[in-house]
Amino acid sequence: MARLDIIIFGATGFTGKHCIPYVVNAAKENGRSLTWGIAGRSEDKLKAVLKEMGDKIEMNLESIPIIIADVENQESLQNMAKKARLVINCCGPYRFFGEPVVKACVESETHHIDVSGEPQYITQVELDYHDEAQQKGIYLISACGMDSIPTDLGIIHLQQNFKGTLNSVETYLRAWSEGSVKGSLVNYGTWESAVYGLSHWNELRSLKKKFDEKFKKTPIYPPKLKHKVLPHESKVGGGWALPFMGSDRSIARRSQSILYENDNVRPAQIDTYIAFPSVLAVVVVMLYGMVFGLLSRCKCGVKLLLAYPEWFSGGFFSKKPPQEDVIDKCWFSVDFYGEGWKEKLADKDDQYTTPVDSVITGKVKGRNPGYGVTCLAVVLAGIVILTEKEKMVNNGKGGVYSPGIAFAKTSLVKQLNEGGLTFEIESQVDIKSV
Repeated sequence: MARLDIIIFGATGFTGKHCIPYVVNAAKENGRSLTWGIAGRSEDKLKAVLKEMGDKIEMNLESIPIIIADVENQESLQNMAKKARLVINCCGPYRFFGEPVVKACVESETHHIDVSGEPQYITQVELDYHDEAQQKGIYLISACGMDSIPTDLGIIHLQQNFKGTLNSVETYLRAWSEGSVKGSLVNYGTWESAVYGLSHWNELRSLKKKFDEKFKKTPIYPPKLKHKVLPHESKVGGGWALPFMGSDRSIARRSQSILYENDNVRPAQIDTYIAFPSVLAVVVVMLYGMVFGLLSRCKCGVKLLLAYPEWFSGGFFSKKPPQEDVIDKCWFSVDFYGEGWKEKLADKDDQYTTPVDSVITGKVKGRNPGYGVTCLAVVLAGIVILTEKEKMVNNGKGGVYSPGIAFAKTSLVKQLNEGGLTFEIESQVDIKSV
């Protein structure tokens, strides 16, 4: 029996089920005829999801294949992976449930893609499976949702359009809504991942040490980008900014490392920030952040954070799924500010003797960042793996990579633009005139 092109695993979860309409559309676009199915623990729930999403898009999805698979049953995961060319894994938190699915996919020679923004999981997968994935010619790509395609692929897009050599890029994440919004905006699973990620942050140090021993460490060339810890005015877009504590920075830096190793490109230094409209908003966020950080250091505090997400996030997160009409009113942008030189040197290790002399700015923008952008991005990323494998990093030979470098030479940016996640270059000017 021929394999399905795509299986959505965890299709009864909030993210998984919202991937279904995007798969329906993308599987038939541009002359494609891709087959797909859904997987999870409960046949009844999977059938109900197909009915729900079918009604939403006014299509009968009853004939879509259903595969029963459970993260606590490795044999069932293996059976699922053998039925697909690519698995879109929407079953998190990935620190608990991600690795068994990756293992099943590697053993079955099946591509694996997910929306994790969890540095420990992502780092561990690259450490443990990169070599084997290359041997089997399959791709394992994490962070293909809101974390971290807009930022990571946005930086690559900025580099590709910069006339010269970029030295540094600073990014500013913003979010806003159309009118007043009541209710949570992000699903509980994302909150869970954040809580466990911060509470186990110390474990990442030893993991990074092993990572640096296996993979060549990328040099940082002067002038060094100064990291801003305190609130400061955003360089683009206005407002006040704080360091962004998500995985975007580490993901983007990994892409720069691979770009340096593989393509003779000087690595851009990266810093990521989140911007707010006022100083008051910054102060409120800092207070919530301090409470979150303190509670995540002890088991009792972790229990409180997991039990009462509304209290400790100002209502942003909830155990109740976000309402469709609420999340559809939300927008986000990532603004990019890059500095570099108009002149290109011959080698990635050549040093400039003059100050940076050019500035480039750009923007990535989209609606419904949590579930519109995330589902659009992971589905299109998966389809690019299936249809443009030879254009991917490592010339189609597989491996574990960050999304920016994985899809740098593919049509993913073009397809995302067509789907409503827009990538644009705003300006490149002489730094003396800025």
